[in-house]
Amino acid sequence: MATMAFLWRVCGATVVFGVVLVQAGVAQTPAKPKSSGGGAIKPNMAVWTPDVQKTLGVTQENFNAEGLNKLTKMQLVALEASARPDPRKQVLTCPASGTAPSGRVRVLVTVAGDDPTGAIAAAIKQAVGSLSGVDVVDSAATADRALHVVILEQTVNKRTIGYTASYLTSTPCSAEAGGKKSDAELKGTLGTYSNAHGPDLAKDLAGMMDQDVQPLRSGGTARSQ
Repeated sequence: MATMAFLWRVCGATVVFGVVLVQAGVAQTPAKPKSSGGGAIKPNMAVWTPDVQKTLGVTQENFNAEGLNKLTKMQLVALEASARPDPRKQVLTCPASGTAPSGRVRVLVTVAGDDPTGAIAAAIKQAVGSLSGVDVVDSAATADRALHVVILEQTVNKRTIGYTASYLTSTPCSAEAGGKKSDAELKGTLGTYSNAHGPDLAKDLAGMMDQDVQPLRSGGTARSQ
């Protein structure tokens, strides 16, 4: 199994995305001739649309090369939703609490996807919370930084061979438009990690967050668009 990483820009932010390539032996059996497109696309897998280029800045020619075809349709929708700005938002206060970190950094961690027991989410929160100067919080209103994770179970012939975690970092903000306040986020880094054991993804994600919040520890600003 190998991991490949790619970079592109989304609304001014550097976006990192990884793809897991799995090599498996396939028995020689009679089959229909393959099309020039490389075979039929599974119904539940992500496909390129003009909205993908508008939101993520990925062209149809680069869709597979960037590894987005490895996601399910719902995961692609979730990533697009995270990266799509809300035109109604006008005035932003970041972080949402309106105060800069003083000594400790508060991080909101959300985990969705293939984690029915919650073991992966618990491991990720524990690993992030164990970082020096970091406190894991439950509300965007009290967070200085956020980590959103979507877990995908990797299977071959109905057998689990590993897990992939697609993540997005951001800065929680408060937006005010027309006298009304709402939650908003400044997007940071988008990327992917893979591991044979779901809970083991926590180490990779915590290591990434340790670097992500370093500017906040020193009184700077974390990377966001």
